[in-house]
Amino acid sequence: MTTVDERSTRTQRMVVYVAVGIVLGALLAAGYLFSRAAQETGKAEAMAERLIVRLTQEGARAPSRDRLVRLLGTDGGTICADPEAALARAGSPAARPVLPPEMLVRVQQLVVEIYCPEKAG
Repeated sequence: MTTVDERSTRTQRMVVYVAVGIVLGALLAAGYLFSRAAQETGKAEAMAERLIVRLTQEGARAPSRDRLVRLLGTDGGTICADPEAALARAGSPAARPVLPPEMLVRVQQLVVEIYCPEKAG
């Protein structure tokens, strides 16, 4: 049997090491991003669950947890961006009334209390 004495040059080894380093770095970055997304989803689900409990206690029909997670996320969406404007839009004549005005105001207050308590007031 013949043995082939194959040796790589220093440049070839460096190219391989750099390529492996780049692949490992990309995998680490992807893992970090996926773990952050999972944490955000968990936080959004916990906040949605708190809102569902509070809405049920108030006697309002609560939407599904998944719908609340999509609509409000972890920051309360447009309701927390400008609470007064959200209420004004909800009470406009073009809006279809789904809840009595008192309940609509209370639901918005609950969202603000849970998602952006610094704007409660």
